[in-house]
Amino acid sequence: MAVTVLLAMMAMASTGIEAFLIAPPHAGLIQHDRTYTFRPVSSSYPSRCPLNLAMNVNRWKSEQVSKVEVTAGDEEDASKFRVKFLKAIKKPAGSISIIAAIKRRSPESDKKFSIPSVMDFSKALTNAKVNAISVWVDEDMYGCTLSDLKQAVVAQHSFKGNFPGPCPVLACGLFTKEEDIRKLSAAGAAGVLLSVGNLNDKLGAMVELARKEGLEPVVLCSSQEEMQAAEASGTSVLAVDSRLLGVEEAMKLAEHKGKAEVVIAMGGVKEFQDAWRLRDAGFGCVSVGDELLTASFGLEGEVRQVGGKEGLGAAVVSHGSGLRMGEVRGDVIRENDVKAFVRGMTAKASTKFGPSSLNSFREAGAKFKRHYVV
Repeated sequence: MAVTVLLAMMAMASTGIEAFLIAPPHAGLIQHDRTYTFRPVSSSYPSRCPLNLAMNVNRWKSEQVSKVEVTAGDEEDASKFRVKFLKAIKKPAGSISIIAAIKRRSPESDKKFSIPSVMDFSKALTNAKVNAISVWVDEDMYGCTLSDLKQAVVAQHSFKGNFPGPCPVLACGLFTKEEDIRKLSAAGAAGVLLSVGNLNDKLGAMVELARKEGLEPVVLCSSQEEMQAAEASGTSVLAVDSRLLGVEEAMKLAEHKGKAEVVIAMGGVKEFQDAWRLRDAGFGCVSVGDELLTASFGLEGEVRQVGGKEGLGAAVVSHGSGLRMGEVRGDVIRENDVKAFVRGMTAKASTKFGPSSLNSFREAGAKFKRHYVV
């Protein structure tokens, strides 16, 4: 530690203080207190900043990201990057963990989301302190592929040794073949979602194979009979299809969880109080997709009109972008909104006395009103 501080002091002695400002590589302006001034910033600026070099602040340099994104799509085995899934989502009673879903389209709602870089979004989710990430691997239905899952895994590996650490990646989709499990394992998935309704008699064999390949089997149920079949398969993690059933029916079904260590509510959460009610009903984890993605990117073609003193953490408009000051396109990650969303979901608030201002995702943590313009 002393050596690190000494290096930082030496760098400061030889370089102007303005060189130590840490800015995102795409920034075209820099914040001094609350006043914004334009200054051209090189895309490699963070990697050249002496303080960043001395303190090792930037885990990813801009030039490294593009290289890793290319290698993430190769055929190399990413299973060495796997993180234990059950350990990450299992929390003490009265707490709830969050799984953030990555998908480019939602077949249930016909929504589409612009995710230019799965790696960048995966890292933003970890910075927001989600507990796990899921990637819906079906290009026709969800717009994501096995390569996207692998990119998410590789991005998470960059957090190794840091806090928060790497998040496990859950593979979601209609997996019915043993070959599917082996491919997911090689891609570095930490768990796999298996549906009782799709597998029927094959469920036990697929659960066993998943464990053999190093994946945590998460069994999806939508009825009491399927819950019993899931328990018979020996799985430790149950998932209730709360999107299909609705929150009320999902809460009733959770009463039949048996010996499962964790029960996950898969979707259908419309407001923060839904998550709190599920938590109080015995769910240890909630998976969120459409609402979180909308908070992160907005809908396709939407332009965000930033409001408030803080606005967006990355609300930086570069020259030639075609946007006015305070506007960002739908393909820019709204990191402040993501963090506020996760904080609201995991708040240990009362479902009876929780403040009404926290009921809406769009108002989550916003001291000043945000405006959305399509």
